[in-house]
Amino acid sequence: MAKECKPRIAAQLYTVRAFTQTEESIAETLRKVKEAGYDSVQISAFGKCGTDFLADVLARNELTVCATHTPYERIVGDTEAVIAEHLRIGAPCVGLGFRRVQSLAEGENFIKEMTPAAKKMRDAGLRFVYHNHQWEFIRLDGGITFMEYYLENTSAEEFGLLPDMYWLQYAGVSPAKFLLEHADRIDVIHLKDMQPDAESGVQKFCEVGEGNMDYADILSAAAKAGVRFAAVEQDDCYGKDPFDCLACSRKNLARMGY
Repeated sequence: MAKECKPRIAAQLYTVRAFTQTEESIAETLRKVKEAGYDSVQISAFGKCGTDFLADVLARNELTVCATHTPYERIVGDTEAVIAEHLRIGAPCVGLGFRRVQSLAEGENFIKEMTPAAKKMRDAGLRFVYHNHQWEFIRLDGGITFMEYYLENTSAEEFGLLPDMYWLQYAGVSPAKFLLEHADRIDVIHLKDMQPDAESGVQKFCEVGEGNMDYADILSAAAKAGVRFAAVEQDDCYGKDPFDCLACSRKNLARMGY
């Protein structure tokens, strides 16, 4: 297990994806995220943007990049370009944000297709990281989950994890236990909070510290696991300004000592 150290807080920019579809809006978004108290970001769901432009605007705002979410097709089909882009912006982790596997055959094919890219990234000093939702914990044919299959059939050196604390809890998995059990695969995590809707009772996203998840326990486990970055993400802000949501989470985390 890595040396215990509090993770640095980052902003997962999927939260503000409606405001990152042009270079002009990306520059303004990065300025506002910096003003909200973030020193690092995860790049996700951006529109067309030049790599040199992005590197320059990140530097102007004194922001580092903890990871990306990069489309599967680009990771496996344009690996060298993906590597070059990540090295240019200083992003150590190439993240896959969405790839649902619904059978063991699909899981086998996923690992087969991803392995050459993961090896190239490792050789370049980067790390492939897989971001989970809840369906990785649904039992497939053969009685195992895709997460179990992924962990059993890959190495930590080439296949990392970018676990989402909300989706782990949603799936009935202890976030803190998961972090400690798989510390060798985890550099970055996602933070979002959960609360039941007042009318329907259905679980909804909310700002970190505004819901019912035990973030004192989760962040303590993250520190023990040596997690380097904890990226705040809110998939849906339900009509609220997503920048305000990011700012609220950042203030709450500051009160928690982060």
